Amino acid sequence: AYKMAKMGYDVALYDMKNRIGHPLQCAGLVSTNIDKTKNLPREFIDNEIQGANLTSPDMTSITVSKQDTAAYVIDRIYYDKYLANRAEDAGVDVFYSTRVYDVDIENTTIKTKDDTYSSDIIAVSCGPNSQTAKKMNPEVEDESFLAMQYIVSTLNEDTSFLDINVNMNILPGFIWSIPVSYREKRVGLFTNGSYTQAEMILNSALKSTDVVVDKSHGIIPRFNPQKCIVKNNTILLGDSASQVKPTTGGGLIAGFNSAQIAAENSDLMLKEHDNNYLLRYEKQYHERYDNEFKTQINVQKILEDLSEDDVNFMFRQLKECQADKIISKYGDMDDQSILIKELIKSGVIFKLLPKIGIRRLKNIWKSQ
Repeated sequence: AYKMAKMGYDVALYDMKNRIGHPLQCAGLVSTNIDKTKNLPREFIDNEIQGANLTSPDMTSITVSKQDTAAYVIDRIYYDKYLANRAEDAGVDVFYSTRVYDVDIENTTIKTKDDTYSSDIIAVSCGPNSQTAKKMNPEVEDESFLAMQYIVSTLNEDTSFLDINVNMNILPGFIWSIPVSYREKRVGLFTNGSYTQAEMILNSALKSTDVVVDKSHGIIPRFNPQKCIVKNNTILLGDSASQVKPTTGGGLIAGFNSAQIAAENSDLMLKEHDNNYLLRYEKQYHERYDNEFKTQINVQKILEDLSEDDVNFMFRQLKECQADKIISKYGDMDDQSILIKELIKSGVIFKLLPKIGIRRLKNIWKSQ
């Protein structure tokens, strides 16, 4: 909305919420690659992360780090409010507390409780439960993870490293602990399991001195390359389009980049009166992300099939091969295929073959 308004178009934004950013449904951790999008003022950064401690079920630990900041911990609630205010300041007419009950894809109109509105383009970015996305993809069955997170009052001895713990009951998900400050952290997980199971696992991850201040939960869509995200003059963006990283569920940077692609092609579509530019948005999005996301899906499938002994074996092998140095150098939260290529080139990946299997390794290689 902000980008289209900046280009001079009349834009209306409808949001069912009356409080933007609530409830918090994000870990609020984003790589420094977000700097390239020029969308994050530093005032919304609560903490800077240098690395991570990765721990297996048998407590084998691998520490990876960068010399410089690798990721930001952001105040997502106030950041979302900033993004909404920025759109308004650019000229977007924002309608809060207004639910869109239906999007008519054929006639490019939307229905609210009180009226029907028409537009040249409709962008749907209302999350993973989008009815419009289902209408555009009647044959596609959406899959998702359950995510849960606690805001915890605690004493963090080190605020420059986050903790990632492997729990066999939630693979390919994991447990994270993200330091916000010396006195606060976010502890969460994502899983294929139930709410009750997730809550039990998360509670067991807390220390006796931790005090839970707030709780939130939601769903993370699984990336699906078969999903149609353009039909007539209606497009999908963000979680509605499953534009999320498979291995972590993060979607902020992919969302910004996809919005940029969508805005550029929407501008051309309106100027040239050629709907093919909207189809070009879909094509360019897939060109940018399909290979990377498919690689991550293949990694995810491997993790789903591992036993506890498999995971512990792999951690021990990685530690013995000093893979932490390779991960530290080539690891990237957004472009994980770079690291996989280096693990293959260095031969480290072949130490894991007894657990990965040749066929799965070939699938990863093909998706590069």
